[in-house]
Amino acid sequence: MAESPETRNIEQEIHDLMKTLEKYTSGEAHLSSEVATDFGKAMHDIGDHLVAFHRRIEKLEENDPEWTTRGWGPPPGD
Repeated sequence: MAESPETRNIEQEIHDLMKTLEKYTSGEAHLSSEVATDFGKAMHDIGDHLVAFHRRIEKLEENDPEWTTRGWGPPPGD
């Protein structure tokens, strides 16, 4: 039974995306509207995941000021 979109996590979505694009790794795929549609959807999905990831990082940095994308900084005053 397939999971509803509300209960799927990002790892499951990326795995499904990988499976969708896997059929083109054989080298036998020819440019067609199906290929263009699949790659267009893949790029859109990847972009959405990157935006969501960036927003999570921004929230983490807002809530934990000592945490940055460069790692944990030393406590103030040290």
